[in-house]
Amino acid sequence: MIHKYLLQFAKKDAYLVIAEQNSNIFGFGVLKLHGTTLPKLSDLYVKEDYRGNGIGSRIIRYREKLAKDLGFSEIFVSVDTIENPKMIKLINQHGYKAVSEPYLKNAIFYNEDGTTYNKTYTRVDLRKMLN
Repeated sequence: MIHKYLLQFAKKDAYLVIAEQNSNIFGFGVLKLHGTTLPKLSDLYVKEDYRGNGIGSRIIRYREKLAKDLGFSEIFVSVDTIENPKMIKLINQHGYKAVSEPYLKNAIFYNEDGTTYNKTYTRVDLRKMLN
């Protein structure tokens, strides 16, 4: 999976945002670009011991600013409504509004050892205007 991200970064199709201090990484997020379509917030993660301190919100705001600086006026995110209700709450606090009904999606996931498995999960798409 990291290989896929490195290719996207090299082509400027994605930007990796890292929350760190004194060489300690607390979290990260990805901003994916798809040509002229809307940029997408992807893969927000904050280490468990640091959650609830605003790091996730800062990563969201930074990616929004980056998208705006790149000339976009809207941004979107797709969230698993069942397995990630905390993200739904967080993203709603940042002004994102649902633009789809929940739907099923199939995807390939990667285990730590590099093996893969298929999974079906529920998603909802949310969008925000960048001011």
